[in-house]
Amino acid sequence: MKQSTTLLVLGLTAGLFVTAGCTPEAESTRAEKPVQATSAVPSPTPDVRAELVAGLQRSQGVAHRYAVRGGLPEGQKITGTGAFDPKKRRFQSTVSVTGGKNPSAGSRIVIGTDSYVRPSDDKDWVHVDLKRVKRDDIFLRFDWADPTGLKAFTSSIVSVDRVDPHTYTGRFDPNGKDTTSFLPVGAPSIVSLGARLSPFTITTDDRGWVTSIKVELSPSDGPKLTMTTTMKDHGTPSQITAPKGAGEAAEFYYR
Repeated sequence: MKQSTTLLVLGLTAGLFVTAGCTPEAESTRAEKPVQATSAVPSPTPDVRAELVAGLQRSQGVAHRYAVRGGLPEGQKITGTGAFDPKKRRFQSTVSVTGGKNPSAGSRIVIGTDSYVRPSDDKDWVHVDLKRVKRDDIFLRFDWADPTGLKAFTSSIVSVDRVDPHTYTGRFDPNGKDTTSFLPVGAPSIVSLGARLSPFTITTDDRGWVTSIKVELSPSDGPKLTMTTTMKDHGTPSQITAPKGAGEAAEFYYR
């Protein structure tokens, strides 16, 4: 098997900053109408946030396909497609970043502890042994617990309102814990620092599967960034296989 001396890094990192000193916006409270005395027992208020979180967790826990599109800082645009099967430990993604100073594109396949990467302008795949990758290597490591950033996004949700049976809106905290990127969902590439609570819209289908996640960010030094992730084929087993004839990553990538 051939030895490869190059390796595509799909860890796209773009710094996103907003006005210094900003703090998360406090959610406005709604004035409550006077309640007249009554002997009837009021029905419990549904926990809409818990309902949405459960739907997101359920959707993340099964095999599914997804697509990503949106804006990045410095005028860049991102598009991508992928598939994730948590039970079979299979992952696949193709991401393209256009515009700006550093456009890039490439594909990645991960099966268990074997990762395969390939830039868009190369027909050859490179194999990386994830068992040998250091934990602090932010470019080569792979997090099976949250490869698409959906888990981190779910935990960042602050408030939720239900618009209709299939639509939720609310706000989330885009500041990644320990500067961990989780946006756009499906192609994490942005680390947000000091941003305010930001709006999202999530849609579901008749079976409760999450089908769309749309988020917005408003950096102080650029236009509003809108990112949309669509999901489909929930529960359909993936057909992801290892590429044939992949070369091995050079030893210095493990040092």
